Amino acid sequence: MPTHFVTSKDGTKIAYDVTGQGPVVILLHGGGLNRQSWHTGGYVSSPAPGFTAVTVDIRGNGESGKPVAAGDFAVERLNDDILAVADAVEASRFAIWGFSYGANVGRYCASRSDRVTAMVYIGIPFGPALDEGLITYVRNMPNRPAFATAMLDYPPVEPAEMRSPTLWIVGSKNEGAMDSVKKYRDRLPGTNVTIEVLDGLTHPQEFEQIDRVFAREFEFTRANARH
Repeated sequence: MPTHFVTSKDGTKIAYDVTGQGPVVILLHGGGLNRQSWHTGGYVSSPAPGFTAVTVDIRGNGESGKPVAAGDFAVERLNDDILAVADAVEASRFAIWGFSYGANVGRYCASRSDRVTAMVYIGIPFGPALDEGLITYVRNMPNRPAFATAMLDYPPVEPAEMRSPTLWIVGSKNEGAMDSVKKYRDRLPGTNVTIEVLDGLTHPQEFEQIDRVFAREFEFTRANARH
């Protein structure tokens, strides 16, 4: 799979690859991973006729540039990266699938840009980017990475802010996300967010158990995809 690069507004190189034809789906990986996780996890090779899968190395990961200042990982920079990739593949509109950290990154684009047709939002809460426990953990990290420092200043995102149809995938054994489900479930009517709780799945399994999640994610995206 050839690697392509696009230069974001601040000069950071963003790596991505492209598979298939049709409406574009931009895939954003989890923390500590890279775009290859979508390939090894079976998502890109799964039968998904009629879509172009664009897997992206989020800045700081994989083959993308690795800036060192917290400001380089601001929400605005991440949004610029996603839109630069979309422009590079000539996608005026596109869907986003984000797992864990990738969902956290992608939700800012999906809540701020009308170019996003749909988002599959896998395994994280709505509201703050970090809960109180994670804020304490990040503040106490030795040699704290720039992206983690940046997340301390990320604004919350509420379900009502999502501009496009959003499928919220949560495993019933993902305690942090389930706390958020309990908080927001009654507030979802009238928003663009649909919740899908998958019985027995932990946070890693929300991604790993493709046989439990892919068909629903694919059908949701197909129902809302636009060229």
